[in-house]
Amino acid sequence: MAPTVPFPRALYPNSHPKGPSTDNEDIKAVKRAISRAGYWPWQTFDEAYSVKFAMEGVKTFQQAHGLTATGFYGKATHDRLVATHAKDKPGEWAFDGTAIKLMETAKKEMTTKHTNVALENARKLKAFCQQFTGSYLYGGEHDGSFENDHLSDRFDCSSSCSFALHTFDILGSSTAQVSSWFETWGESGRGKYVTIHANWEHVWMEFSLPEGYSRFDTSPWNDGGGGPRVRTKARPDANFVHRHPAGM
Repeated sequence: MAPTVPFPRALYPNSHPKGPSTDNEDIKAVKRAISRAGYWPWQTFDEAYSVKFAMEGVKTFQQAHGLTATGFYGKATHDRLVATHAKDKPGEWAFDGTAIKLMETAKKEMTTKHTNVALENARKLKAFCQQFTGSYLYGGEHDGSFENDHLSDRFDCSSSCSFALHTFDILGSSTAQVSSWFETWGESGRGKYVTIHANWEHVWMEFSLPEGYSRFDTSPWNDGGGGPRVRTKARPDANFVHRHPAGM
């Protein structure tokens, strides 16, 4: 039976909007496990989730095991690595006792830092949303793939929210979804920092950060022009279902 290994957090290289992931022993543990699985040279491991390791180690592992090859280390990749044997020691698992202890230590540290991490991630999500520049197009970028999507493309409300959440590995879908889909997405109720408001015809994102209220919305409501933008003027939300990302 595969060992029990905690999953402290997703890991991203500095080429990713949510990266770079640094300064925690879970990175050492993942490098050690990927190496024992045969996808990265054995060496002295540091705490930097580099682009090289992400692309040549994690991405290669993902491709070999039928996972979406992104190079970032999410829960699906973690679960598959936990269930993988060491290449040169078939009777042992990729996560050995040393790697598991490192993951347990990282989990404790991340639990302590949880609130600050959630706030940091919410700020990064908002910063990403502030980069959208395209105009509104009903049905825009509902083409079944995120691979060719760019911040300057013409999105609608649901595809823009889908793309932003997908970029941060919290959408839970490999394609853009329609607004009504978000009525059951994530966790029920308003989030501490991020809330998704959805109904059958529209979806938008609210940020409740220490620096103030803002919303990512294709509908201006007297704040700017059309298209997905971060806006600072509030809009009514009584006719929407309120959902939020876990931990945020």
